[in-house]
Amino acid sequence: MTEKDQRNKPLRNLIHPPPRPIIPAGGAPVKIPHDNDVLSGRGGGVNSHPGNKRYRDLVISVKAEYLSPRTRKMQKSHIAANIVRMIRQQSDPPGRFLKMDASTGMWHEIGDKSAFRKTGQALRENSSVYRKCWKNMLAEAEAGVTATEVKDTMKSGV
Repeated sequence: MTEKDQRNKPLRNLIHPPPRPIIPAGGAPVKIPHDNDVLSGRGGGVNSHPGNKRYRDLVISVKAEYLSPRTRKMQKSHIAANIVRMIRQQSDPPGRFLKMDASTGMWHEIGDKSAFRKTGQALRENSSVYRKCWKNMLAEAEAGVTATEVKDTMKSGV
C-alpha cells in the first residue's frame, strides 16, 4: 500500500463508517406479530406474512446493486442496513425483526445485528444467477455491445 493510500484509508472509513446496530435483541415478548414485522423462520406461515413479502420486495429491488462486482464490502453493509432501517422506520406501526421462542410460543426481537446478517444473507440468495448476468454484461460491454442491444436481446429471449 502506498503512502497516499495509507493516508486516505482512515479518511475513507470516517466518510462511510460501518452501520451501527441500534436496536438490541430481546425486549418484551410479542404474542401476535403485526403486518409490518419480519418473521424469522421457515415455512409457508413465515413466507406468506405481509411483512416478509414487503421485506423480500425490498431485497429484490436492490439485489442487482448489492451483487454488482463494483459494489464494495462497506457499501454492501450499508445496503443491508438501509433495508433494515426501511422496515423499522417507514411503516406504521414500525416493523420489527422477530423470531419465535418454541418453548413459549412468543415472538422476540432479534435486534439490528442479527437483522443486518439476515438481510445480507437474503441479498446473497441466488447470487449465482445475478453474477452470471453481470459477467455476461461486462463481457458484452468489453466487446462493444450497447446496453440497448443487451435489453433487446433479453426481451426477445435469445
